[in-house]
Parts: sequence; C-alpha cells; structure tokens
Amino acid sequence: MKGLTQEKLTEVWSKILKDKSARHALEKLKKAGFGILHLKPRDATLERPNWADCIAAIPFLPNRLSRRRIHLQSTLQKHWPLVRAMRLMQRKLNDPFCEVSIASIRDLSPGELIRLKKLVKETTDFVEKFLTWNWYARDSNPRNAVIAELRWQIRERTGKPHDLEFTELIDGAFRAAGVKDGPYLTPNHLDRIEKREKESRVKATKRLRSRTQT
Repeated sequence: MKGLTQEKLTEVWSKILKDKSARHALEKLKKAGFGILHLKPRDATLERPNWADCIAAIPFLPNRLSRRRIHLQSTLQKHWPLVRAMRLMQRKLNDPFCEVSIASIRDLSPGELIRLKKLVKETTDFVEKFLTWNWYARDSNPRNAVIAELRWQIRERTGKPHDLEFTELIDGAFRAAGVKDGPYLTPNHLDRIEKREKESRVKATKRLRSRTQT
C-alpha cells in the first residue's frame, strides 16, 4: 500500500462508478440489499475504511502469503531485571529522604523531571504486564482479507454472495487502477479465499491456546 493516497482512492472509485460493467454490478447489489453507490473514499490508511475505500484499494493491496508468529512470555524472562531496576528507581523517586540524579547523554528539562515519577511508574507497570503476555501476530494476505470480508458482508446483507456481480466489481476496480489483467476469480476461488481466511484465524487462536496451556 506504499504510496496509496486519498486522491488515488477517490480517482479509482470515480472510475469504477463510470465503468459500465462495474456500475451495473453495484446497482444490482444495491437492489439486493448491499447499497454502497453513495459512499466516497475517506481513509487511505485503511484503519477505519468504508467499502468504497476497500474496493478502490484492492488492486493496490499486496497479494502475499499470510504468516503467523506466536510470542511467548517465557522467551522474555531475561528482561525481568529491567523491571526490578525500574521498581527500585520508582521507590527512590518516592522516598522524600532520597535524592535521585539523572546522568544522561542529554539533560532532562525541568518539566521532564517533574513528570519523572509518573513516567517511571506507568512505564514500569506496562513493561511488567507486557512480560507476562502470550500473544500472536497474524499477518494476513491483505488483498484476500478484504475480498473475503467483502464477500461475507454481501452474503450477510443479501442472503447470497452474488459472485457474478462481485467479480465484475473487482474486475472494474483493476481496470480503474490501470491494470489490464486482474486476477481471475471464480466462485471456487472465492470460496477458498474466504475459507482460508476464516480457518487461519481459528488455527492461530487454537495454536496460541495450546502453547500457553502446556
């Protein structure tokens, strides 16, 4: 998504609306209960997008392999001395009969010194909590994740996946982005994409639970 801008999404969405086949697909989806013709792109970061953002962004989303990685708190035991050292500083900062001096590569401003007690406590509390976490990161295939979610939403709202209209809409997005040969998606391809995305989430959760219960 590097270089994806709000202007680019708006341009692509505008071309999608002018594309005869894509427009026809959108109108049929609207009649079926999935009306998004009125939307306009609003979030090029895709952190809180609407469906106009997602559809216009599909041609630019990486089509990469999904990856999972589990981070176990047992691998971070060597960092507990840091927490103990920070707790010690916290106690000294709160001791009215103890003077703490900071030696650093840069001098702390008066404001930073005033906030130091609160900063050390909050930071130590968080680091201590973080060192007890087991967590996993699942990097999805961005393009497939959006396609799977969009197909699920269409089915949820209309009762059917409407794959003919859906694939025409995706083809229109690639045409609007200047890509002549977009991905050839059949209903079987879409089934596999949606199933793979769902299974990947479930497997990652099960794996995390099994690793943390041993």
